[in-house]
Amino acid sequence: MGESDHIPKILIADDDLQIAGLIREVLQLARCEVLEARSGEETLAILQRENASDRPVDVLLLDILMPGMSGYEVISRMKADPLLATTSIIVTTALTSITDKTMGLGMGADDYLTKPFDPRELIARIQVIMRMRDTEQVLRQRNRELALLTEISRHIISSLDLEEVLAATMAGICRILPVDAAVLVLMDEETGEMIFRKSIPEEHPHIGQPLPPDRSILRHVVTTEQPYLTNDVPHDLIFAPGIDGKGADSRAVLCVPLLIRERVIGALELIDKRNGPFTETDRDLLQTLAGSVAAAVENAQLYAELADFARALERSQAQLIQAEKMAAIGRLAASLAHEINNPLQAIHNTIHLAMTDRLPSEKRSEYLDMARKEVERLIEIVQRMLEFYRPSKGGIIQTDVNRVLQDALAIADKRLQHAHIQVHTHLAEGLPLIPAVPDQLAQVFLNIIINATDAMPEGGDLRIGTLLTEDRRWILVAFRDSGPGLTAEQIAHIFEPFYTTKPSGTGLGLAISYGIVERHGGAIEVSSQPGQGATFVVRLPVPPH
Repeated sequence: MGESDHIPKILIADDDLQIAGLIREVLQLARCEVLEARSGEETLAILQRENASDRPVDVLLLDILMPGMSGYEVISRMKADPLLATTSIIVTTALTSITDKTMGLGMGADDYLTKPFDPRELIARIQVIMRMRDTEQVLRQRNRELALLTEISRHIISSLDLEEVLAATMAGICRILPVDAAVLVLMDEETGEMIFRKSIPEEHPHIGQPLPPDRSILRHVVTTEQPYLTNDVPHDLIFAPGIDGKGADSRAVLCVPLLIRERVIGALELIDKRNGPFTETDRDLLQTLAGSVAAAVENAQLYAELADFARALERSQAQLIQAEKMAAIGRLAASLAHEINNPLQAIHNTIHLAMTDRLPSEKRSEYLDMARKEVERLIEIVQRMLEFYRPSKGGIIQTDVNRVLQDALAIADKRLQHAHIQVHTHLAEGLPLIPAVPDQLAQVFLNIIINATDAMPEGGDLRIGTLLTEDRRWILVAFRDSGPGLTAEQIAHIFEPFYTTKPSGTGLGLAISYGIVERHGGAIEVSSQPGQGATFVVRLPVPPH
């Protein structure tokens, strides 16, 4: 019946044996499978049994007037049961009134035939319904495929990890098109070669290897940038045995390119569809999926490149910070040498005196105790310098800003003394701890202190204070010097890399300090006027409790 290969299954529900027999003969001549029921109850029972099988009833020819349950009640029961509602209904009855016709159609019947009817009309109406059912089935299948394709595409595009994208692609292929094997090749950005990256099954022998230059469907698709479909691989002119998928055993291949802005970056190849030949619909579906895969692959590759760049930038920043630390130590070198020489000289002298002959034991103990104290002082100086000098571990810990500031002042103490700088500190009590990298903050504070010292070559005053703002959202660390101050132009450029007002300066200290504070979520502010000194304020955020 009709163009479809599907043999219609028809259920005749009629208590008139003669009429039912004639309809059965007509339907069997039209190559239909026919079932019969004599009552409404039997009709529902047959439908329950058949519709739960692999081949449900396609069309019910339903008489309205039957013993017991009427045809109208059968329609009502069928429409209320999703299992039975899939069967189309043609009402066949001797009732001729408009009311009867509209009632049956209104309850959900698909068509209406008044007895007696021409067998050819019955066959024609069944053919129409079967075509509609075939169309509906195709549409439902397309809707399922599109919904699945949307889900797979969303999952693929949501990932920025290339391996996860490729794995999700192969898993999605298994869901949308059941095949015996599949292969995904992807361009290697460095060599420009196509590399076998993923396969179904996973033990493909070429994984990790470049696509051979031999004649193959994969090579053809990559070269032409066009999809290719064949359901007769052994006789295909492009196919080269042993390269595509399973080799010479393959019977059908569907292959599409992965394209980004008209540039091929790979290809997807499916081998041997399990439920029939590949179709143009399959090709369209795979091309749509390939578009999502190509976009996801590019996103993952760009993300990987960005991550590599970020890691390289982070390493460069760490190296720059360490280099600036070394520069700061260099600027303190003379005063540090003096600070270390003093305890060394004291140790030398006290040990010399302690070794004098006929020295009373009380005096020898006094000299040795003096030497011990100077050794402890020296150890403290060296330890303080080592802690500042070593590369930052980058670990964020709960940090006491006042303590970090005091450590920076201790390192710069001798330099400040030699430069005749009077330091006035006012540190607020009870400051909350903040998450920070202590040695990086110490580097910022030390850099500002050294800059202030350099700005006052004839000596001066440096006022340093800490403050918690009234809203408890910020800790402010202020440094105010009595130097010559800064012009508006200098303030505008002072945090730019390589900008310096000193003949021997690198111009990196304040730029690096600004970056450190910014990465802590804070900022450095500067205010000044020529002849009135300069004030630097480091603003550090306090996390909400």
